[in-house]
Amino acid sequence: MPWHEPDDWPEDAVRDRLIGDWHIWQRRGGHRTGTDDVLTAWFAVSRFGATPARYLDLGCGIGSVLLMTAHKLRPRVCTGVEAQPQSARMARRAVDELVAAPEITIVHSDFRSFHRGDDASTYPLITGSPPYFPVGTGSLPADPQRRACRFEARGGVEAYCDAAARWLAPQGRFYFVFQTVWDARVQAAIAAAGLHLHARADATMREGRPDPFLTVYEVGLSPSDAPVEVVALTIRSEAGAFTPGYTAARRELGVE
Repeated sequence: MPWHEPDDWPEDAVRDRLIGDWHIWQRRGGHRTGTDDVLTAWFAVSRFGATPARYLDLGCGIGSVLLMTAHKLRPRVCTGVEAQPQSARMARRAVDELVAAPEITIVHSDFRSFHRGDDASTYPLITGSPPYFPVGTGSLPADPQRRACRFEARGGVEAYCDAAARWLAPQGRFYFVFQTVWDARVQAAIAAAGLHLHARADATMREGRPDPFLTVYEVGLSPSDAPVEVVALTIRSEAGAFTPGYTAARRELGVE
């Protein structure tokens, strides 16, 4: 179906190449894809490996994690759920422009009340990139799209874990990113949802800094006797260039 630009389409929207010949729509002054999206998609792709029959992205935003993961793994059915109307509209436009893509549906909905409406009751693969800041812990951006992607207006990591536990297949995996400083909170959310941690990727933003800044978690419904696997990654050298490790991760995902 040809795309008809709505009257309220943002004036600062730009079409940028994301992965392969797939593009994404994002705003110069709004929500933009970043390192956390790349890390989430890369860890999901590298750890999950196989082609899932169904794939769900919770709070898909403008579609960056959804599209990167779908491009690499080619699930038969992909669903992105996003409550912020402008982000959902931009993700839907990116999907509508795809050629030779798997079935990808953008659902404009709060994922806490999302209902697929068919017999696909569970998903072998789920991803998510929750906002990092509870409301009241900082100045809220005036822009509603930026506000929604940064602050927990519709629930934080706890809501993401609860939703994933509800939709995850018995042997499925849920991958999500969060700031490492909140690790204790994340671990509590995982346990409260009845999920179990299997692996994590701890990313330090620049060489020479002592602690990781972002962590991608791999969780499932079933516990494991094996110890939690920890992958360490540094994003940039002291000079500011991508490190060989992060460059290899991007190439594995297909991002150049």
